[in-house]
Amino acid sequence: MKLVRPEDAREAEGENLRQPLPRLAARQIQRQVEEGQFAVGERLPAQRELALRMGISRTVLREAISVLEAVGILRTEAGSGTYVAAVAAASEKMVSSHATGLNGTYAKLDICRFRHVFESACARLAAMRVTDADIERLTSNLTRFKEQIRTGNFEQSAQTDEAFHHLIVEIAGVPLFTDMHISFRQMLLDTLKMPVSVQGRGWEPVVEHERILEALKRRDPDEAVYYMQSHIMRSTERLGYILPDEVL
Repeated sequence: MKLVRPEDAREAEGENLRQPLPRLAARQIQRQVEEGQFAVGERLPAQRELALRMGISRTVLREAISVLEAVGILRTEAGSGTYVAAVAAASEKMVSSHATGLNGTYAKLDICRFRHVFESACARLAAMRVTDADIERLTSNLTRFKEQIRTGNFEQSAQTDEAFHHLIVEIAGVPLFTDMHISFRQMLLDTLKMPVSVQGRGWEPVVEHERILEALKRRDPDEAVYYMQSHIMRSTERLGYILPDEVL
């Protein structure tokens, strides 16, 4: 089932999710890098040649390259070309759960999918149950989050980010959900740490948290679900684990 936008959602919201061809092209290049077809430090073929090989336009290719630059896989040097910057090691895509009392090691894709379903359900319940006192707690968290991002304190901001989501789970009012979220807490923190390559985009999650909070203030369950799912999908792209459409 497709996510239905609330009537009053901003037109700019979800723009990146309506660009399937660039994302498909980005995924194809990413796979080639991971499979060793392009080595770290190697320059990619010229855009005209690469676009021809892939059967896409240069416009689509440029957008795909921009996506991969944003997550630190590629870098472009003016007058020189586009190079492979990094290949995420398999271990970087996995999170161990042993310290949490769960059994096993989980792919970050699995964690993102869990969050997409679980946290959006909690956001719906929270919108129906939130109190003025809860709004104050969330607002205080958001104020702290903004200050940490402004000052570049990304270690602390990851913890504040996770605390915002945990507050929403608590507000949902289901003790089992709260316990489940606590059991995943360290894993969630591991997925929320922002790589240096995208710290320039640190204000994006602030805006996304603002939108979730506004939906809760309006006590609008559908809006709360939409903005929570949008936030989680955008964070997957921003943090470089996967492309956003792979969450679904």
